[in-house]
Amino acid sequence: MDTWEFPLVLFTVLGQWAIGLALMITLIEYISPAKGNQASLKQLRIGGMAVLPLVALGLIFSVFHLGQPLSAVKALMNLGTSMLSMEILFFSIVGVLALIYSIMWWKTPENPLRKAVGAVLSVVGLAAIVVTSKVYTLPARMAWDSWQTTAAFILTAILLGAVSVAFLLNKVEDEASQKAKKVMGWSIIGSVVLIVAVLAFFAGTYGTSVEQSAAVAATFSSGFFIARMVLGILLPVAFAAVFITGSKKKSYPAIAGVTLVGVILGEVAGRILFYSSVMGQYPWF
Repeated sequence: MDTWEFPLVLFTVLGQWAIGLALMITLIEYISPAKGNQASLKQLRIGGMAVLPLVALGLIFSVFHLGQPLSAVKALMNLGTSMLSMEILFFSIVGVLALIYSIMWWKTPENPLRKAVGAVLSVVGLAAIVVTSKVYTLPARMAWDSWQTTAAFILTAILLGAVSVAFLLNKVEDEASQKAKKVMGWSIIGSVVLIVAVLAFFAGTYGTSVEQSAAVAATFSSGFFIARMVLGILLPVAFAAVFITGSKKKSYPAIAGVTLVGVILGEVAGRILFYSSVMGQYPWF
């Protein structure tokens, strides 16, 4: 295995992005319904239809991590004892729900049952993210064996989902969409604050073991960490501030687009650090 584990980087980031996107769209639909506004519905429809391709791409990339891709089904044989088997099961369920959800957005975007499907997908998706994080909580690898892994994975989903919905609703100016954009703005800021807190806790583990100190040093001395800070933390905060404090009748398409691309790259950089900080120490024994 290389130190980046790029197939797993793409699988985890894309899968969490899809779940976060469904979560944030569903949240907006429940707390700030568009009430028939076609402009808002059209934009959310794009996001709803994008959930399935994101999940599918993530699952496809995950197969490239396997030594024998055609034997992947065998991983389901240990559901009672293996978190990896549970991860495959949960993401298979997420894939089915994403298929139903995206088709409903495509074919029947005004069907009220779509919100219920989105809610189920969000709950099962969050559970899938937690299960994925448990795959890495190995006592032998202190840098991963922590609540910080679960928190980081969930926060990736929330941040990417919130930025994506804010991007989609950027040009929509009705009252419900303005409220939705403020909710997304605060969601972005909240998730970034929590991401910084997780990084601070991680930095505080320096000195607890040789391996942990090496993982912390490798993370904070890497060029990927600078990209993570600029693209995944500073950029979305600036974007959210514009959304929250800016003019209600003004859109920021260029800023929104740059922020979405930047946050995606920032999360990819962060996930590269997650793998490389531990895998870069191989051999461990």
